[in-house]
Amino acid sequence: MYKLESPAKINLGLWVLGKRPDGYHEIFTIFHTISLHDRITIKPSYTQKVETSSPLIKSEENIVLKTLQKFEEWTGIKPEFEIFIEKNIPVGAGLGGGSSNAATVLKFVNEFYNSPLSEDELFTLATQLGADVPFFLKGGMALGEGIGEKLKFLEKSFSEDIFIIYPNIQIKTSEVYSKITPEMLTKKEDIHIIDSLLDDIEKLMEYIENTLGKIVEESYPQVKEVLNTLRFMGYKPVVSGSGSSVFVVGTPTEKVEKICQFKGWKLIKTALK
Repeated sequence: MYKLESPAKINLGLWVLGKRPDGYHEIFTIFHTISLHDRITIKPSYTQKVETSSPLIKSEENIVLKTLQKFEEWTGIKPEFEIFIEKNIPVGAGLGGGSSNAATVLKFVNEFYNSPLSEDELFTLATQLGADVPFFLKGGMALGEGIGEKLKFLEKSFSEDIFIIYPNIQIKTSEVYSKITPEMLTKKEDIHIIDSLLDDIEKLMEYIENTLGKIVEESYPQVKEVLNTLRFMGYKPVVSGSGSSVFVVGTPTEKVEKICQFKGWKLIKTALK
């Protein structure tokens, strides 16, 4: 039996650059893993079985099952394991839980069978599973372009405390992207300033934006309420990815904890990793 940690991520800013002929959008984003993680238990078996602790995820639709099937397609090796995922990363929260699970299992399975896939092949396969999956093969901090799959991993990363508020709603990424209008697009040359801020989290937080976050704020009152509450208290909250979670660099006060309790919001204290 093997036990693995599958980390969540936040987006330290996300800008939409344009729409591609295939219907997807070009983005520029800064990915960063955090210490919040799911726990994955893997046991060699004579069958393929994937279960999670979340009632929101149907076993037959789990991205990890798709990952095992893709691995078999690419290598001819049928990976037979019983996999159980203890979900600590909220579902539909913009924290990359499913993508992380897929990448963690893909890396494990490849190593278990003596690496039939090269690193380049792993990244190509990961792209077919989802836009965020390639990032989780390495984690840390990376700049993402294309649909998020063109990655430049950075040698540095941050370690600051952050807290996340999840208002207990799931948001479909495709729904948010469908609401992008031409005036929301950003020119790549207008965000070059970010490169010079990647050593200083406080300065970076002053400049970062999230195009999808603006859409989420206007489309989902629950998220807007979280953002407005935190702004009123003097924080600079940011929506991660396409939501619904909102993060702040720093630690929550007792007042924040009480508000979350009262509102029924999930408060997660974690750190950049």
